[in-house]
Amino acid sequence: MKDFPDAAALHRVLRGTFGIDVFRAGQKEVIQALFAGRSALAVFPTGSGKSLCYQLPALFFEGVTLVVSPLIALMKDQVEKLRALGVGVARIDSTLADDEVEEVFAQIAGGGIRLLYLSPERLAGGAFRKRLKGIRIPLMAIDEAHCISEWGHNFRPDYLKIAGLSRRMGVERILALTATATVPVVRDIRRNFRIAKADCFQTGVLRPNLRITVTACAEHEKDGLLVEKLREIEGPVIVYATTRNATEAVATFLQKNGFSAKSYHAGLTPELRGQTQDSFMQNTTRIVVATIAFGMGIDKPDIRGVIHYHLPKCLEGYSQETGRAGRDGLPACCELLACMDDTRTLENFIHGSSPSAQTLKNLLDRILRMAAPGRMFAVSPYELSISHDMREETVRTVLAYLELGGNIRRGGSYHDYFRVRLLRPLESILAGRAPREKSLVRKLIAAGESAYGSLHFRLHEIQEKTGIARDKAAETIKELAAAGDIRMEQRGLREIYLMEKSWKEPPAGVIAGMSVRFDSRAAYEHERIRSVIAYAETRKCRAVHLSKYFGRHGTAPCGVCDLCRGEKPVKLTAGEAVDIPDGEWAAMSTLRAENHAALGTPLQMARFLCGIPSPAAAKAKLQRRAEFGVWQHHRFSNVLQMLEA
Repeated sequence: MKDFPDAAALHRVLRGTFGIDVFRAGQKEVIQALFAGRSALAVFPTGSGKSLCYQLPALFFEGVTLVVSPLIALMKDQVEKLRALGVGVARIDSTLADDEVEEVFAQIAGGGIRLLYLSPERLAGGAFRKRLKGIRIPLMAIDEAHCISEWGHNFRPDYLKIAGLSRRMGVERILALTATATVPVVRDIRRNFRIAKADCFQTGVLRPNLRITVTACAEHEKDGLLVEKLREIEGPVIVYATTRNATEAVATFLQKNGFSAKSYHAGLTPELRGQTQDSFMQNTTRIVVATIAFGMGIDKPDIRGVIHYHLPKCLEGYSQETGRAGRDGLPACCELLACMDDTRTLENFIHGSSPSAQTLKNLLDRILRMAAPGRMFAVSPYELSISHDMREETVRTVLAYLELGGNIRRGGSYHDYFRVRLLRPLESILAGRAPREKSLVRKLIAAGESAYGSLHFRLHEIQEKTGIARDKAAETIKELAAAGDIRMEQRGLREIYLMEKSWKEPPAGVIAGMSVRFDSRAAYEHERIRSVIAYAETRKCRAVHLSKYFGRHGTAPCGVCDLCRGEKPVKLTAGEAVDIPDGEWAAMSTLRAENHAALGTPLQMARFLCGIPSPAAAKAKLQRRAEFGVWQHHRFSNVLQMLEA
């Protein structure tokens, strides 16, 4: 089959499979570049049809098109929709059992899969890539491609590896997709994936049906303004807030004022998040008050309003979040309640999330103790984040830097912890097995720790106690589950790395280099907050201002934003800093006297009091306490200075 179809064949699939008669802006040009065998970058606003740019060509290409996506919810949604259209599609993610993964590979081998969705972490696994050896990969589509750039607003370290992996896998062409990319981010994407400037396609930043308004306000005015704005909007609304506590407080306030509202944030259980999302999608809940954790992968075309209760941390995120309104093409309202005092919280998160040089040194020392040059070692990014009180994403970034620097190499992964429930008596399970197999199963079952009606297996401990190799123990447990003898649950993911023999650089040099990179990112985050203020205070059309921020010049005024409608520009002013009441000082002193390990340093205590989540405090369940975030309206640097005094 040729890769470039004629116009009639293209239209037949466009109309017959996708129910579309005409392309949207930019789609045809991207698809033509791919059919011509070139890689491309599509920077289109949220809701402008980026997915069609790879889904349509995939139906003409021979082989399997890989789609790299950072969100399981988004993958599930896309797969379900394509299956409903009769497209051969599958996904591989952490929610699938081993037998389900095997079924996907069997379908690929049989030629029944045209598109395969997967996470960047899965792509990085050597075992996964081996399974695809010999399979033609005509196209790899990379969703949320801005995640590849350290200057992007949602940097993910595993995205750094995709370009090199795609070349090693023999991928024929790349399509990078994003709704938001500044000039430096576009440059990073193009350089990494070797995309020609002529094959970078960008459309407008904001869709013309979005009515943008910025209202300057003080903190105490926000609730009244929010109620006023919500009464002007008919239909579903997302209200974005910066912190988890704020989402719950605002949702409760709205409920008391007669609105159908629920909160949504990453701290809720998956069941509660799922219930909130489902009720919003089904219009039984009108308003969701959420952190930025909500919205990615939500395909609800009739959202009539997006309100930012707090200042966003960057214009990239703001543009993406406003783009979730009015995806059906009908008018929608996007409101920003702009309060200068919000910058304190935003800056606090930057200060509190940046690792210190000492923390980096401690982490690197731990990694170096795990293996010698030329030897394999296994790590749990989650456990390292707890023990070093560092965000898991930061741990993964450190590992990615070491990998890209040629210090370590990713090998694969395994689960170290199994929870098992016997479905039959042990003697029944052993019946009919060979003597050696009986002995192995009996020894393994005897080594499990019994608790709450289940047996718990930590494989590294099992190996030390019984001599049964980790791989053999895992294989045996999985075989028992496949035979219906036990019910099994896997946890404790560990990632395998090889320390390169060539690693000669002293740790001090590695730490210094990493510190510079993290410091540069923190400085850039502060600059982006200033860009948000400049946008709020701009005197020209907001669409024009955003377009220039994203490197697009010559954009005509939108005619529908507040400034185009003749409203006056706003000026933001900060409120006066308030003194800390004696009662809060006493509460802090009492908390300090309790000697919690997770709050053992001034840095940890400052993060806690400023409402900055940390792995150690979360593990110790301290973030449920009333003192968490009590000083979030004070600058982190000032709080840290007071605690160090």
